[in-house]
Amino acid sequence: MGANNTLAGLDRDQLNECLELYDIETYLFDQVSKRFEDDGTLEPFDFFAIVVWKSNRAKTKVKKGLEKAGKSVSELMTEVSQADSLKDKVEILWDIEGIGLSIASAILTVCYPEEFTVLDYRAWEVLTEAAVHGLPTRSSWHPEDYLQYCEVCRRLADQMNLSLRDLDRAVWAKSWRDDLRELVQGSKT
Repeated sequence: MGANNTLAGLDRDQLNECLELYDIETYLFDQVSKRFEDDGTLEPFDFFAIVVWKSNRAKTKVKKGLEKAGKSVSELMTEVSQADSLKDKVEILWDIEGIGLSIASAILTVCYPEEFTVLDYRAWEVLTEAAVHGLPTRSSWHPEDYLQYCEVCRRLADQMNLSLRDLDRAVWAKSWRDDLRELVQGSKT
């Protein structure tokens, strides 16, 4: 490593690598998604980057769930990529302790962004308040409910001339914006 690449204990190449990770969503959808498409599996770093993106607090439970199931990340994700149906893909992930539908949805969204979308309470609430037709009830989520949710979102995205990923971002941001507006309007600043 040349002297011009390191300054005060910081390595320029490492900093550039970390800079790519700063915008985690771009990293996940530009790099991780492409690697999964090419390789049919994920490395542990990329898998847990998705888990942390969706729910940082769940990473240890997911790791323990994989250990309990006796599966590596690569083995699990190879099973997902080789599954015959979308439902099978969901169920393979859902069967791992610590991976609920919410985290499974994030993993599947990164790996299959045209088929799956993130299951998130903010997006769900926006779609429910908008009375979007066909949404499953939220009382007890199962893989079939999530697949129905994805189908409704794909249809809505098509009607709105948006990608499935952009629809998810937009409805999440609408919820976030509305919450912030409510906070600001309720304050004296």
